[in-house]
Amino acid sequence: MELIDFAIVIGYFIFIVLAAFGFRRFALDSHHFINGGNAMPWWMAGATAFMTQFSAWTFTGAAGKAFTDGVAILALFWGNALGFFIAARFFAARYRKLRVETPMDVIAQRFGRPTERLFTWLQFPLSTLTAAIWLNGLAYIISAISGIDIVPTLLVTGLFITLISASGGAWAVNATNVIQLVLILAITLITGAYALWLADGPGPLITHFPGNFWLGSEMPHSSLLLGWVAMVLLQQTVSTNNANSCYRFLVTRNEPDARKAARLAGVLFIVGPVMWFIPPWFSAGQGVDLGSSYPQLGEQAINGAYLHFVTHMMPAGTLGLALAAMLAATISPMSTALNRNAGIFIRNIYQAPHHSEARLLKAGRWITLLNGFLATLLAWAIAKQDKLGFFELVMAVSSLIQMPLTIPALLAVIVRRTPDWAGWSTVLVGTLVSASLYLGFHPTQLPAWLGGSTLTPREAADLTFAVTVLAHLVVTCGFFLLTRLWYQPKGYAPQRARQVARFFANLKRPLQPSEITLGNPRQTLLLGRLLLLLSFLLSPLVWLATDYLHGLIVLAVLLAGMGLYLSARREIRLIRTSAPHKEKRTPD
Repeated sequence: MELIDFAIVIGYFIFIVLAAFGFRRFALDSHHFINGGNAMPWWMAGATAFMTQFSAWTFTGAAGKAFTDGVAILALFWGNALGFFIAARFFAARYRKLRVETPMDVIAQRFGRPTERLFTWLQFPLSTLTAAIWLNGLAYIISAISGIDIVPTLLVTGLFITLISASGGAWAVNATNVIQLVLILAITLITGAYALWLADGPGPLITHFPGNFWLGSEMPHSSLLLGWVAMVLLQQTVSTNNANSCYRFLVTRNEPDARKAARLAGVLFIVGPVMWFIPPWFSAGQGVDLGSSYPQLGEQAINGAYLHFVTHMMPAGTLGLALAAMLAATISPMSTALNRNAGIFIRNIYQAPHHSEARLLKAGRWITLLNGFLATLLAWAIAKQDKLGFFELVMAVSSLIQMPLTIPALLAVIVRRTPDWAGWSTVLVGTLVSASLYLGFHPTQLPAWLGGSTLTPREAADLTFAVTVLAHLVVTCGFFLLTRLWYQPKGYAPQRARQVARFFANLKRPLQPSEITLGNPRQTLLLGRLLLLLSFLLSPLVWLATDYLHGLIVLAVLLAGMGLYLSARREIRLIRTSAPHKEKRTPD
């Protein structure tokens, strides 16, 4: 790692923190701190929806999976695309029509306060664990490439990400997500296109891949791979559309904007992952020995597949840009998770009638700082587990820990006639299913009726994941549906009956003009200026490159910034020349 790469990473750290503080003035109260006052443009919400579904792990653990197993890794990301397209068609608008501020408000209205409390206290440690995994993946690879010990790397990256979240709340988080989306797409799409050009097109890329590009290594039973892909698609669809993840649609102005945000995220997940994994596929086809290239990574050397291509095939300075992209990919989901937890704490735990807005805003910032500190400590603990693979860890968390929560949170807006206790009891049943499979299901060979052959380690891991997801879809989901047998419409207290009736009525009732907050073009204007500044700061890289690649990256950032700037200026002129509108507007 050269001096120019260090300068780029440190410079990006400073730039993105200053950009976050630039949006601090838009977080005037707790409502704006939590979800931006329901006034964010659809493209900003879509950028956040996209950015929160992956992290630096995508370019480390997932890239290593692509290096060894070919195209199968795309199922994980195309599952996100499928989930967002379903959200655009069904869930996104419904969540926005619920007129809530946090995901836990959905749970409270649907299942009552006891279930909301359970979800709240489970969601905090689970989201903190997920944030720690994201942070660990970033710090691990930066430490390995730079030679800096992982402890100070974790502390610095965790501190910066926490400061971004605490600075301006939802506005700072979502606005910086747009900046980071532009940077990631500019770097990774151009890098992927260059790798495809070096490979002489898709055909040679597939042909030169060692082993079977479609099945990957250690997968003699293609039916197992198909089963794994099917379960991944289903699991990602549930993960994308359950109430715990609805925060990404609550920030939008209205239902059409929520749909467009989901649609944008779906399109990005179709195109982006293909381009992300072309460099690892190319490196595999070239017979690269990652173990000798990254001996400091030990058994996790395949996690350097993406960075190997950037280091050896791209111009000087691109490694710093790639690490900045990984930084961006971790800042976005982690800062969003911290902001979401702060909103849940304010509204669902801490808030009391006598609390002022200033006190709630201060509490939100303090809980963000505490949550970020805990996530950093947990990431450090994970880093000490040498034998723990990033890919396997992420898949285990998603299937074993999150599924018991996501299933009732998804069915909450689909199935009506269930008792309140269906929510917490389904979580309990799902936890028992996960525990039973974790303790008692360790496949080493197929059953006799499927041939009885011995499973490879990859097949055993994929089968465990697929069976876990299938068990939850059958047993956990089935239990929730069975609770309908105990549903009694007259079993609710009068106030609770009115709350449930209002919940399902809101799912069908469109937002009224008085409930829609007009966006503030000055936020888009500031974003455009920041992207123009970023393109200016990146422009010296053009002189370092021996070809046009850095120039294309700078040009992409410049065009994005110019587009936002001109769009905002045009909207400001229209506002000044038009009559005052009756709808609410966010403050300057």
